[in-house]
Order: sequence, then structure tokens, then C-alpha cells
Amino acid sequence: MLKAIFMDFYGTAAMEIGPIAVSVIKDIYKNSKAQNPEEILEYWWKTFREKLESANGENFKTQHEVALENFRELARHFHCTMEPEKLLERMEEHWCSSPLYDDVKEFLQNCSLPVYFVTNSDNRYILEEIERYSLHPAGIITSEEAKYSKPRKEIFLYALKKAGVSPEEVIHVGDSLESDVKCPSSVGIRSIWLNREGKPVPAGVESIGSLLDLVI
Repeated sequence: MLKAIFMDFYGTAAMEIGPIAVSVIKDIYKNSKAQNPEEILEYWWKTFREKLESANGENFKTQHEVALENFRELARHFHCTMEPEKLLERMEEHWCSSPLYDDVKEFLQNCSLPVYFVTNSDNRYILEEIERYSLHPAGIITSEEAKYSKPRKEIFLYALKKAGVSPEEVIHVGDSLESDVKCPSSVGIRSIWLNREGKPVPAGVESIGSLLDLVI
């Protein structure tokens, strides 16, 4: 019997790229030797994910620490004249105020099961987000708390323990095939891909186009 819902936050409940993040990317482009803003975004995600994946367990670093390292590397790579610390301040403002998707509040209000956010985030960022938008999840599991970030399975093992449920008693929903489908599936959690953009669905993957399509 299902007892809880695990849900990703950034990219699923809140927008991964909001107005503030877009302005940061554009300013880097204007003050660097980058060919276009898309090149900056692609480089950011590649290097940021690589750094996150190596900063786990005994080597754990907060998202603040990883992002600062990444902005410094990005500035060197594109010969950007802006201060990495100032860029990080603005990106943290984005992480604390990223707009919600339209279906989030209705889903949380009508969901019959307790919902836990499981997110790669420092505690401060998501706590400010849920206060800003008056969200009331049953609980929050962050990478800062677990000392592991997706796609490492340990964050989901930690979430199961904190929520007091077994893998068979929970489903997880999120927008990333790697982090929100493959990763929780590896510990026996039924995982549903939130495919808002209507991309082709890989064989064997369960998907929905909106949180309101989630049938429990």
C-alpha cells in the first residue's frame, strides 16, 4: 500500500531556469568571450553536474561551495570579467525564489498522501522557496542533509529512512530520467517521469505530462 509521494523540487515543482538565472547567463555572455548564451548554459550544467557527482559522502560539499567553484571555472574558461562571488549571489537568489509551475499548488492541496520533496539543494534555498510560496510538504530531504546528491542512490535510502517507509510504499516523481527515474528505481522505488515537454518516452519508463495526471 502506498504511504507517501517523493517529489523532486527544482525542475519539477520550481523552474530550473527562471528570470534571474537567465539574466545571469546573459550577463556572463556580455562580459566574456563566449560565442552565445547557450554555450554558457551547456558548459555550466556539464561542469556543475560533474562537480556534484564527485562531492558526496566523505567528500561532500554544499551546493553553495560547488556552485562557487563552478562559477570560478566558468569565468576562467570564458574569460568573463564578472566576479564569481557576485554571480553566485544572484544564482542563490534564483534558487530561493524560482517560480513554481502552475500545477504544483493544486497537486499538493489535493494529494491524498503525504508529499516529501527530495532535492539536490542546500537547506536554505528550498526552505526559503517553500516559505515564499506557502507550501506545506510533509517533509524535505536535501542533499545537504543526506550528504549525497542525485543521481547517487544514498539520498533515496536516506529519504526512505527519514520518511519511515519502504521502497514499495512510496513513488517518486521528477523531471530527470537519470536522477528521478533511474536512480530511485535502483533502490526499488516506483518512479514516474514528469515529461512536461512531451519528449519521446523510453521503453519501460512510466511518464506523465503534468503533476495533475498523477493517478494514485
